[in-house]
Amino acid sequence: MGKFKLLLAIIVCLACLAPLVYQIQFKSVINERNYRTPLSVQSKDNREDRLTSQWRYKNGSVNFSMVTQNFIVSIVNPQAVYQVGQLLLIKIVAKDSKGRVKSYGGDFLRTKLYSNVPVQASTAGRVTDFKNGTYIARFFLSWPGILFVSVQLIHSSEAVQVLKRIRDTAPVRRIMVCGFLDEKRNVSEWTPCTNNVGKHVNLRDVCEYSKPAFNVSFHCQRPTRPIRCGSITVCHRDRTGTSTLQDEIVTADEKKLFPRDLSLKETSSSSIEIQAKGIRVTKKVTGSTLPVCAPRLAEAASEGYWFNGTWNCLRCQTRRFPSARSMLDCLQHKSLYFFGDSTTRQWWAYLTEFIGLGRSGDVPQIINIASSSSREYNVSLKYRFHYFPKNVNVKNIDVNTLGYVAEGIDEIVGGPNVVIIVGLWAHFMAEPMETFRSRVWGIRHAIERLHSRYPDTLVIWRTSNTNHHDRLSHFVENSDWYGYQLFLEVKKILEDVNVAILDVWEMSESMWHDAIMHPPKEVIKEHVNMLLSYICPA
Repeated sequence: MGKFKLLLAIIVCLACLAPLVYQIQFKSVINERNYRTPLSVQSKDNREDRLTSQWRYKNGSVNFSMVTQNFIVSIVNPQAVYQVGQLLLIKIVAKDSKGRVKSYGGDFLRTKLYSNVPVQASTAGRVTDFKNGTYIARFFLSWPGILFVSVQLIHSSEAVQVLKRIRDTAPVRRIMVCGFLDEKRNVSEWTPCTNNVGKHVNLRDVCEYSKPAFNVSFHCQRPTRPIRCGSITVCHRDRTGTSTLQDEIVTADEKKLFPRDLSLKETSSSSIEIQAKGIRVTKKVTGSTLPVCAPRLAEAASEGYWFNGTWNCLRCQTRRFPSARSMLDCLQHKSLYFFGDSTTRQWWAYLTEFIGLGRSGDVPQIINIASSSSREYNVSLKYRFHYFPKNVNVKNIDVNTLGYVAEGIDEIVGGPNVVIIVGLWAHFMAEPMETFRSRVWGIRHAIERLHSRYPDTLVIWRTSNTNHHDRLSHFVENSDWYGYQLFLEVKKILEDVNVAILDVWEMSESMWHDAIMHPPKEVIKEHVNMLLSYICPA
């Protein structure tokens, strides 16, 4: 009898400790970014890989009964009334098409906390994947009111496994061909080209254009003689070949795992409703004043929130630049260099148009090099598209109009009135991770060389943002999951460098617009306000 009482007492104690153990486990990951696995649930035997393999039959077809279908959503820390400044914790449990709770994680989710009246406000949640079908989304409560939670399944864990397989085993997901022209003989030829490092390439069979000094590779299949490698002129996407290729690397069943954006379901907004009271967060978070915008800022509880169309940054003290004059006062005597893809070009174009600068460069549809300036204020804005890969459906791209970002940075004379803005991601989503990683490392080295010469030069990196998925090619090439992996890779490579990382991912996750690669002008306006806040801090 005595042993039984002792055993009963031990069981009761363990039950009492269970919530504490859960809290300790959650606190251990409270500062992690989205979709990082807590150490306490990682397994050396790759349990997740073994479990996720269950949904695929040996012949490549999919067991759709095991695919994520919906979620059970509940509040971890329920209260009658919350206070602004608290964390709201939402538990999300994935269920398959038969209503069974899933035993493995990997779903790619988008969570949002929002209010409709009396104000339109929203913020993104940060999700922790416990790899057992359970997720925790945490929201920093930044404004008072009646708030709702939405959970959206962007890619099921099964779809993510397909995306991983494509990325890791299909190094070519689109075909680019370049033209070689022998003007003397009036002979031309088109051959396939790639930025990926060829492990089994015979150098006699390719034209090598790689630049090891900048950590970049680019080569083409050698044209037949007498055409020389130096006669390369233009390149373009082989649309027909790319479409055929993409159709073949995904099975018919796997294609069903990628519904269009219009088919993506959200939890009912009425399923989770809370009330928050207090004063809206502006310049202070949990009693501490936000730092001025600068490189190497500490991780924040939240990047910020939308409030009636205005982005309120919670990482640093941003300013408002409502007029052309206020922007010109900030940019006077400054030279800004924009390197990257068309999402970075949006910033250059917005500033140029809003301020009314005189411009020169290519036509807007295929712009590779452009500049704008004001003699009166001594302001110069220069933009240049990064070198291949470039996924543009125009007939031909002149290879001489493109340049490597690292090469461009090496050519700049820096100083306190020079700002370099880098943003490349959209055209790298269809490349192996190693290709992107090598390119970013090359840029990092160039930034370090620049700072050794001109340590007071400001460098700002624009991150990736969410994208739309309308057809198969968007998933295979430009999936949100791919974009997010590049986002994480950039932060990892640049974490100890004197670079300001301007994080727009959470802005796009929670914006009052459909996800799209090129955000609308009112969103770009908020991007530019943040950009200028780094150039001219509060």
